[in-house]
Amino acid sequence: MTVYKKQIEDAEEIAAINLSKYRKAQHELEDATQRADQAESQIAKNRALNRSSTSIGRGSPERDFRASSAVPLRAGSLRR
Repeated sequence: MTVYKKQIEDAEEIAAINLSKYRKAQHELEDATQRADQAESQIAKNRALNRSSTSIGRGSPERDFRASSAVPLRAGSLRR
């Protein structure tokens, strides 16, 4: 009978250790997932800022093309 009690205690101890390891791994996974989400969010913000600063910093190539090559000016005429 005492042998069975000892085996039960050992099994409970192993189960407690495994449960502790599982909870630790689960917590680490949640932390890693949160860090990955934050990193992806920051990358998206940086890309958006980069796109907006690029479009503000330079004129539209289409607009520049139309302005420079549309219709040649004649002397005394104004481009509209």
